[in-house]
Amino acid sequence: MMVFNDLDARSARERIDMAQIYETWLETETQRRHSFTGFLDWEERNGRQYLYSRKKGVVKSLGPRSPETERIRDAFHGGRAKNADRLARLGEEMNRQAAILRTLGLGRLPVPAARILRAIRLSAPAAAIRVVGTNALYAYEAMAGVMFNAASTATGDIDLLVDDRNRLKILTEDRQHRGFTGLIHREVDKSFQPRGPRDFRLVNDAGYMVEFIRPEPRPSHRAMPGEGPLVEGDIEPVPINSLQWLINAPPIETVVIDERGFPAPMRAADPRFWAAHKLWLAERPDRDPQKKIRDRQQARIVLDLVSEKLPQLSLDEEFARMLPGALRPLIEAALGGKSAQVTGKPDW
Repeated sequence: MMVFNDLDARSARERIDMAQIYETWLETETQRRHSFTGFLDWEERNGRQYLYSRKKGVVKSLGPRSPETERIRDAFHGGRAKNADRLARLGEEMNRQAAILRTLGLGRLPVPAARILRAIRLSAPAAAIRVVGTNALYAYEAMAGVMFNAASTATGDIDLLVDDRNRLKILTEDRQHRGFTGLIHREVDKSFQPRGPRDFRLVNDAGYMVEFIRPEPRPSHRAMPGEGPLVEGDIEPVPINSLQWLINAPPIETVVIDERGFPAPMRAADPRFWAAHKLWLAERPDRDPQKKIRDRQQARIVLDLVSEKLPQLSLDEEFARMLPGALRPLIEAALGGKSAQVTGKPDW
């Protein structure tokens, strides 16, 4: 049976505290990567000292030694020292907070998935990559201050939905353009490997799988700017029917907690659209019967969550108008007629 339970006041507070610490750490780490990497110091040329910047193979002179270049150098080194100290203190605070969350039994998202999400957030902050499938439940429980039981969230992989309408770039800390495979090898786990050429999946030595998927274009032969691999030999997100609904749905972004108590950023579709998509999957004739049962149960519990805990997300006629025509009657049936049927609208 799939259920969710309210967090007690202590657990809710500790989870919120960790999210706030992580967001501050993320801002500080982003600042370090942008402003405080590389080398900035004096170098002698023809008997005079010049201030040189060396950053990822790019060498630039900022001018001869003068009060102005001394201020530039002092600001860089002073700012870098303060940034490093702040990162160290925030890291220690996150370690302490993670121990508290583990003690309270609040560990949730599998560690490999959390590490992948953290790596993507740092190396491709503008990437519109959404978590779909069962792992999205961790985002919804974080929004609502609840915990789903194990029957609701059990899964051995993570599905990442890539928005192929734009070409994505991943730029790692070494300023190298890498694909998903290169990023995960460098930042997460070198044992992640594709199962074959032009695959859309990476699997590690423990059997944990990450799948990269994208919406099937309309018409299906239409070329999309972001459909190919990011670099040669990288995985290639596979097109799947119906995912356009989730890529167009309003996004939600939150911080979830992994199994060791550490934070991870997660972007997912609005839970109402996620539930509607699950109901649609449960009606497909080619869907595995056991998965159909799970789809309906997950959709039902998320709709209950929205009704009880997320009043800002209404399940009314206005919401029904936002749905494709194929999804409206499914939501109507699941809600027992609470939301008015809307007809006569184009199924964009």
